[in-house]
Amino acid sequence: MRRVVAVLVGLALSLPLAVVSAGASVAAEMPLTQVAAETPLTQVDGFRACIAGGGVTDMLLLVDESSSLNRTDPNYARVTSASYLVTQLGGFASESSAEVNVAVSVFANSYTQIQPWTPLNAGTLPQLQSAVNSLKDRVRGMETDYWTALDGARKDLAARAAARTDQESCQALVWFTDGGLNYTIRTNDADKAAYGAAKPFAPDIELTSAEASESVRAAATTDICRPGGVADQLRSSQVALFGIGLQGSAESAGDFLFMESVATGESRSDAAACGKLIDPVPGEFHLATDIDSLLLAFDGISSPGSRPITQDAGICQVSVCIDKAHRFVLDQSTPGVRVLATADGTNLAASLLNPAGEVINLPKGNIGSPASLMSDDNTLTYTWLSDKSLTVSMAEGASKSGWSGLWQLAFTDPRGQSGGKTSKSSIHIAGSLKPAWLNPAAPLHVGETIPDVRLGLVDAAGKSIDAASLLGEVRLSATLVSSQSKSSVVAAALGKDAIAPSVTLDLSGYPVGAAELVLELSITTAATTTADGTPVPGTPLEPALVSVPLALLPPAEFPILASKIDFGQGEGNTELSATLPVSGVGCVWQVPDQAPEIVAAPADVGAIAVSLGKANSAENCLNVKDITSLPLTFKAEQAGNGSVNGRVALMIAPDGEPAKAMPVKVEFTASMAKPLNSTNFLLALLVALILGPGIPLLFLYAAKRFVSKVPGISLSAELIPVTVEHQRVLRDGQPFGLRPTDLTDLVPMKPSGSRSLMINGLELKARSGWSPLGSGFVSVLAPGRIGAGSVPPGTDRSGVNARLPLAVHNHWAVFRDIGADPATCYVLVLVSGTAAAAQKRDIEGDINRRLPDLLARLNDKASKLEADRGGNPSAGEQTQPPTSAFSQPLQPANGPFQPGAGSGQTPAAGGEPGGFSPWGTPHS
Repeated sequence: MRRVVAVLVGLALSLPLAVVSAGASVAAEMPLTQVAAETPLTQVDGFRACIAGGGVTDMLLLVDESSSLNRTDPNYARVTSASYLVTQLGGFASESSAEVNVAVSVFANSYTQIQPWTPLNAGTLPQLQSAVNSLKDRVRGMETDYWTALDGARKDLAARAAARTDQESCQALVWFTDGGLNYTIRTNDADKAAYGAAKPFAPDIELTSAEASESVRAAATTDICRPGGVADQLRSSQVALFGIGLQGSAESAGDFLFMESVATGESRSDAAACGKLIDPVPGEFHLATDIDSLLLAFDGISSPGSRPITQDAGICQVSVCIDKAHRFVLDQSTPGVRVLATADGTNLAASLLNPAGEVINLPKGNIGSPASLMSDDNTLTYTWLSDKSLTVSMAEGASKSGWSGLWQLAFTDPRGQSGGKTSKSSIHIAGSLKPAWLNPAAPLHVGETIPDVRLGLVDAAGKSIDAASLLGEVRLSATLVSSQSKSSVVAAALGKDAIAPSVTLDLSGYPVGAAELVLELSITTAATTTADGTPVPGTPLEPALVSVPLALLPPAEFPILASKIDFGQGEGNTELSATLPVSGVGCVWQVPDQAPEIVAAPADVGAIAVSLGKANSAENCLNVKDITSLPLTFKAEQAGNGSVNGRVALMIAPDGEPAKAMPVKVEFTASMAKPLNSTNFLLALLVALILGPGIPLLFLYAAKRFVSKVPGISLSAELIPVTVEHQRVLRDGQPFGLRPTDLTDLVPMKPSGSRSLMINGLELKARSGWSPLGSGFVSVLAPGRIGAGSVPPGTDRSGVNARLPLAVHNHWAVFRDIGADPATCYVLVLVSGTAAAAQKRDIEGDINRRLPDLLARLNDKASKLEADRGGNPSAGEQTQPPTSAFSQPLQPANGPFQPGAGSGQTPAAGGEPGGFSPWGTPHS
């Protein structure tokens, strides 16, 4: 997906004329507008191509929870529509065997994830539907803060992609709101304490007046849409954005112009376009006025593999007619179809006409209750979702009789009072075929020419299909595109008789690195006739796009670098570290004083440096013969909020032959968060307490202490001894992985939350922190050991105790015995009791990716501690006790989990000046 968007416009221009003209002939015969292959291709199509190419889908539902929804959506249309979306996504995942993960977040003045990432299947669908249904009660929010919403979604999606190292991530954000960007005035100190006096993107403006509110709104607009801003950060992270606005009144339509520009990059006002990454179009925007238009908006996203075909038609008066029907032609290449249709009228009836001309009535019955019918042995299932809208799903029967041909769906007003009104449909035709590279070659080296590349068609099971056997029209195109946007056409609109011969893949002039072979298949179903013999052209299906990821390698004697570096997340302008996998032989170095290419970044962060240390010349290069990864660091001059996405240039060369060196551009990403300005905070607090009515400081601390607890959500824990060798995490000598026997016992939790938990000799203790505002955290006390948590800043002020968020669920921490082998450590895995297998795999991948770097930093700290203490741990600490809690299995509820167990143990060491942060610079 990172490369496919670079050629989408070119593919759109190469759409076969036969497809376009076929669509035009249909439009000429019917009073409707059919949008299929003529729709310009966008970054959303890159998202769909990524899914078709085998990538893993992450879809985040971001839903407004502001109090205005009580007025604009009293009947919970957003909940009905989102529930419909999740159900249809589940059907897509089941039918296509695609891996689809869904999370649900809400926003108003802040951003909160209410449903963690969950793999979508029949077993998890009720859980996701429950999360969506809970949105009915989330209508008490203040403000509509787009910046905070989009930045929070960016962080969640970035963390999700970073944890996945072995598969391509196909990510989309579905963003729903009922209002425009706005910020509420804080009229008193209580409001400031509850909602924050200022915003991260405008820290010097307190929201205490109308003028300040407008200034903050302007600052948010600027930071979202400036070149490299929040919108570009999402786009450069390859997130497809679907914006859906619920228009409460005709006057409110203008409120969504800015939202539309964020989603699509385009502006329908005098303002400039939003962001610089706007070609191809980065997303879609839908404006809805009621449940029926909301259903249509959400339906357009419900089959991520392809776009629906949309049609406008009329409403039949008194009796069923065909001149106002929605038409689609099916054949042997289309085994299934789903139609969502809605009409501008009341008390309407709906009917299907099959290819034989038989009328199949679809009576309403109970709204929301599905019903089934048969046409020959083809199964028809339909549901009226409202008084105006219904969905119909059709599946081809085993005998295949009565399937191929013209199908029509019509609305009828038996009273004849809807003349001139319209109906709309969104038609998802499940094409069973997609394009494929039938004989993929590997490895691929730049400069080579690959002959005998065979392209073709495969069915849902991956079986090759003879294109010449299809009755309709077929066109197959292929384009090779690099990560740096170099592209060349491999095959141009091959007809079904021209697909079988092989083509050539020429890699001359391509840079080393990631690339994609983008395949496009356009099919128009076979022409047919109506029951009375009138010719009907076939239906042009939405082109099927498939992205085949490729790795273009240097010549054999050169080192091979991975294609991307992820530096993770850091607070402030902390230096971040990461490792880049490398293999083969030869040398790697960085061109000195060459700044990285920045695609998107937070504002005012100054110069950004990505460094390979002292390897800055051919003479000082890193020889990769005996190493498996390259250590790199990321540093920004100033703190900021947002993602930094860009490319860093490294040089590679064979051993002893620097004259043959060639550059390799490696993509990188880093997530930055600006810390609280302690000086400004304290000054503001003192002014509020001394000069104004204020809020007693003691009250603020008490309130914060009251809520600083580990949530009473079911929790499983596992403490696992591991070793690290050559940047690889090993468990019992094998690559680290969670086992079926892990995480089977639940930690006893109080429903109201717990301030302290004991897990195998480790005490998880909730802390309020020194500030009366902000979030508390959890310190993990491990006597005789030092630790670090998986979330920045990693340690508490002691510098040796691991630190985790209060919601410790789905996080982990690493611990090292002082005085022990520096290659050995223990990882504490904390997982929600309802966590799905995919979530556990994500945690497993995160441990494999980041634990070696954390352990290396802990080893540096341990060395200093041992040196300070003359090589002996302090009194009361044990280096490796004979019956260490770390070697014991998790116990039942009356064992180490019991609150208060192990309270006689000596607390962990701490309190050293400056503390220690495994994420880089010391913190206090």
